[in-house]
Amino acid sequence: MADNIYTFMPADEGSIGIEKAEVPRMQLSEVGYTGLKISSGRIYEDLKRELTFPDSCVTYKQMSYDPTIAAGLMYFESQMVNANWRVAPPVDATDAEKKQAEIIEQMMGDMEHTWSDFIKEASSMNIYGFAPHEIVLRKRLYSKGSKYNDGLVGWQKLPIRSQDTISKWVYSEDGRDLVALEQTVNVSGTNGRYTTLVSGKPITIPRQKFLLFRTGSKRDNPEGTSLLKACYYPWRYRTAIEETEAVGVARDLNGLPVIYIPPQYMAPDATPEQKAIYEYYKNMGRNIQVNQQGCAIMPMAYDPDTKQPLFKFELMSAQGGKNFDTSSIVLRYDNKILTAMCCDILVLGQGSTGSYALGGIKQGMTALAIESRLKEIQDVVNHHLIPLTAKYNGWNPARLPKIYFDDIEASSIDDLGKFIQRTGAVGYLPKTLDVVNKILETVGVPELPEGTDFEALLPESKSKAGSGMESGLPSGTGDATGAAGDASSVNSENAS
Repeated sequence: MADNIYTFMPADEGSIGIEKAEVPRMQLSEVGYTGLKISSGRIYEDLKRELTFPDSCVTYKQMSYDPTIAAGLMYFESQMVNANWRVAPPVDATDAEKKQAEIIEQMMGDMEHTWSDFIKEASSMNIYGFAPHEIVLRKRLYSKGSKYNDGLVGWQKLPIRSQDTISKWVYSEDGRDLVALEQTVNVSGTNGRYTTLVSGKPITIPRQKFLLFRTGSKRDNPEGTSLLKACYYPWRYRTAIEETEAVGVARDLNGLPVIYIPPQYMAPDATPEQKAIYEYYKNMGRNIQVNQQGCAIMPMAYDPDTKQPLFKFELMSAQGGKNFDTSSIVLRYDNKILTAMCCDILVLGQGSTGSYALGGIKQGMTALAIESRLKEIQDVVNHHLIPLTAKYNGWNPARLPKIYFDDIEASSIDDLGKFIQRTGAVGYLPKTLDVVNKILETVGVPELPEGTDFEALLPESKSKAGSGMESGLPSGTGDATGAAGDASSVNSENAS
């Protein structure tokens, strides 16, 4: 066989008459790179220093104090926390696999913190782009603080490791795989009469030991892409305009400080005493403008020829109107910020335009963005945390339960009723326990138990909306559209 090919032969070549298949030799291991720019454990993907980690932590934290951005972040967090989570066993699960799903659901409520607190901390990836959570396990024993005493390995807590304490990403020697992260912390505490302090000591957390949630994984960047990154320029420009606006208001109310001194004090060949006086008055003007000086002491000196004061201080007020409407400019940047965050629904209705249909579209887009964050949490838990738990408990890794979140948008009861009417009328809605319980769950009614008698509880449909289908369209319940007593033929809700 040549060095550059593999030859595959069937098990019984003569019986099936297949010739030898020859394919080029292929290396099975990874060859290329993602192209992520890594140097000394730091990621350098952004062009601006303010958006490059760890400087980005300061930038994003400062941006999160902005009222507009804070409103969007609060909306994201509240919707993520309000999502309902459930555990489902694999398809055609055995009794043992159903029991494993029940155990995972117990672990969600058997931690030192609530599942909602975990989701709140994980939602910080919206601000910083990523959120690392360390996995802390324990045996489920009463003596270990667990609610259960079966000896299985469960979750003690999933605490976040603050983003601004991450000092380094540790990669494998070939630079392809993330193997750990380094955390540098300053922790002080009191132990009796002595104070302990951990300062600047790096802590290495192996990759298998932490969950990494990211808003986007372009080039497999462990830092993700912050939700605030696209808001940076609108936020910076709007902040500058608001600061200028505040200065303008202060000057309109108080006036611009103006100090008159003899020109020789400002000349390049002024004496050291004159230059000192010139610097003194410049400093006084700065202090008055920033409200750090309460008064000004001026010398009572007059020019002997003109009889005019040599030193003079006054407040000059602004004349004329403004060239720009700063309110509309600030509003424009606010809209850009909320649009970048997919939260412009928060300002819908505050202006003179907009409609109910547009509100529904925008709400759907916002829900889609929030669900993508929840799906990130769901996928990381199912891909990392549950298999790790199964490994310690000896479960089959190919048949594991999974955690899912339900839709964050509440279903419309009116739309649900129309759907049931239309599909049920033509016999396309099966009367099974799963279908009925899903409908009851949506409307807030307790589910039916196993073995429910459907014949007694669910009689035949009384609706005639689909009976006309037996004799063809376009009639609703008969052959003649608009026939006497046929009210459904003019009912727009029965439209197919």
